[in-house]
Parts: sequence; C-alpha cells; structure tokens
Amino acid sequence: MTPDAKGRRPGDPSSPYHIVIITPYFWPILCASTHLMKALAEGLVEEGHRVTVLTNGFGAPGSATPDEPPMKGHIHRAWNPFLQRLGVLAKCCEYTWFSIFFLLRGLGVRKIDIIFVASNPPLAGLPAALLAWLKGAKMVYNLQDIFPDSAVVAGILPAGGRAYRWLRKAEEATYRVSDLVVSISPSFSDYVEALVPGTPVATIPNWVDTDHIRPMEEAEEPAIAPFRGGGGFVVQYAGNIGFMQNLETLLLAAEELKGFPDIRFVFIGNGNAKEAMEELARQRGLANCVFLPLQPLEKVPAVYNACDVGVIPLKPGAARIAVPSKTWNYLAVGRPVIGCVEVDSPLADAIRESRSGSVVPASDPAHLAQVILDYRNAPERARLEGRQGRAYAEANLSRRVAIQRYIRMFDHLLEASR
Repeated sequence: MTPDAKGRRPGDPSSPYHIVIITPYFWPILCASTHLMKALAEGLVEEGHRVTVLTNGFGAPGSATPDEPPMKGHIHRAWNPFLQRLGVLAKCCEYTWFSIFFLLRGLGVRKIDIIFVASNPPLAGLPAALLAWLKGAKMVYNLQDIFPDSAVVAGILPAGGRAYRWLRKAEEATYRVSDLVVSISPSFSDYVEALVPGTPVATIPNWVDTDHIRPMEEAEEPAIAPFRGGGGFVVQYAGNIGFMQNLETLLLAAEELKGFPDIRFVFIGNGNAKEAMEELARQRGLANCVFLPLQPLEKVPAVYNACDVGVIPLKPGAARIAVPSKTWNYLAVGRPVIGCVEVDSPLADAIRESRSGSVVPASDPAHLAQVILDYRNAPERARLEGRQGRAYAEANLSRRVAIQRYIRMFDHLLEASR
C-alpha cells in the first residue's frame, strides 16, 4: 500500500500507528471496563502498533504500579484524590480531574495518529476532540452507554430538566466532533445516526478473552469453590452493584425461592447500592443470599465458573442504553444467562441471537423465580444453552475477532484521511 504523509502503510506493522487510549480505569484498578481496555491495548501492541494509555492512578503522576502489564507501550497515570469515592459529587470531581489531566498530559505525547476515548467518563469526548485537533490526530469515540439517559435511569438526574437538556446538547456535540463513533450495539449506532445525521458510525461489540475465560470444573480450578457460597444450584450476579442494576428484583426472587435450600444466590461486586442491598437481604431474612467483594482480574474465570446460571437485572429502560459486558463472560464460561430486561432491548436481542439463555421482564421477581427454578429442574437445558453461548462467544465476541475489527476500522479511518 502507498505510505501516507507520515510514512505509514495502513495495516503494516512495520510502520505502526500511534494510538492513545484515554480511560479513567486501567489494570490493576478494577471496574467493569478494566479487562476491555487492557485487552485492547495489549492486542494493538501485539499487532505491532504503538500504544499510550492515559489513565487514573493512586500514586504521583507518571508513577508506575508494581504489577503493570508488561506491554510495549506507555502508561501515564494521574494521581486522582477522588478516585473510587462514593457519591455523585465525588464522581463528578473525579471525572473533571481526570479530563484536565489527560488534556494537559496528552499535549506532551508526540506524533499521535488516533485518540481513542470511551464514553466513560461522560463528556470526555469534548476535551479529547480538542486534544485530537491540537495534535493533528483522529478522534474515535467509543460509545458504551447512552448519556445522559443512563443518569436518568440511575436516578441521578431528572429527565427533561435544564441539566438534562444541557448534557444532551453536549453529547450531541461530542458525536459531531468525532471522526468516528464506534458503538457496542447496532441499536446504539442507529441512535447516533438518528440524533446527529451524517455522523460516521461503526459497531463493534465488547469482547471477552475466550482463551482466558473458558469453561472449567472445580477439579481443574479449586478457586471456584469459595465463590459458590455452599450452594447446590448457584444463581449469580457479578459486577457493579449500583443504581442501574435492578438487584431488588433478584433479591425478591430469592425470597420466593427460600423454600428450596439447595438454591443459593451469590452477589459478587461493589458499588453505591451494595449496603442497601445487604440491608434489604437482612431485613427479609434471606439466608440464601451471599455477598462477596469485587475480585481481581486473575480470579474472573473462577468467579463466572462458580455458578449454574448468571442473572443480568437492569432497571426498566436501562437495557436500551447499556449492554453489560459481563453477559459475555457468562457465555464464555458456558453458563446460561437470564436477562431481566425489556424484550426489545439490545441485551435481549443478544441473548436470543446467541441462544444462550432467557429473557424475563425487568421487574417481575415471581417470573424470574420460576425461570430460575426451571433451570434448576432441567440441567440438560442449562448445559445446552451454555454450549450455544460458548460457541457464539468464540465466533463473534472473542478478543481476537474484536482486535482485528478495530485494526481494520483504524486502517480505514486513516486511509480515508490521506
């Protein structure tokens, strides 16, 4: 292929792109997106490209953590005094602090080709676009959820108010100034195209490392047993325990099934709503519920293998603006998944397409309890749906497939700008 003005050949690792990934959380800091950004950075490096990560950290700016991933890239961390504090005000301060950091630090990064920024934190796309303009780079906005609707569903922001309208206009402006919006769902892409016609949009689903996260038995991985909570049939929720997760429905389903002592409900994770969920379980005497803390990345395969069925409960409306990536972990380990979501949501579509589980209404604990009981009474069905989910993940959601999609997307973006 013909080199561009900077001497690069699209897709040729001998003349790599320099990609700056802007993400507030990067390994070893734990959150829902940690494994995604780590896998993307390492995958791009493995394909011969240069990667710089601008992220938060607990130490002084630029300091390294002892267990940083050994990748051929640069990781610049900003000490953030608001990192992982609870509360809306603390989160706003954390995001503002981080946005100022990556804008200023990014100015010192040389010869950037692509700036890749996720939609978390909200509105990070605007300072990232400014940075891209100043550095002569292309800006790719990775749409993980629809903002500010996600804040409305979480109960943080009233719908239709002045703040909502201002944030909606800011999000629209982000789409307009992006060289490309890459969303995780076809419905998200349709939303962007309808809201801001003419915006370049691509769809690349989130992924899972199917080599690392795979079906395992306790005989192979003893770490599985502690996460089963002593249950014979384990129903699991693993991930953020926050405002958008409809965990009350799962707890009420657990109450419906108190008469089945072999069924155990295990909640693994942290978040703003965890204390309230634990208190609700205590008030209702739910001895069949176990709460465990968020686990490090190396234990993720054991966590998801420690259940018989995984549950993704979301508040009404949330499934239309977010697609929890934890769903793919259940598919990768060969466990059926129950989505407590609207039947016309992207998550419901994914479950049906992969034939990996069931969809029940977002706030119907009796229905959810019956479906859980059905799985407990039909182990062959559970195993079949688990195998189907694993096959779907390998074919469509693997790390290898996603990285190649991103590289082709970057190729086309840079080639079109020559």
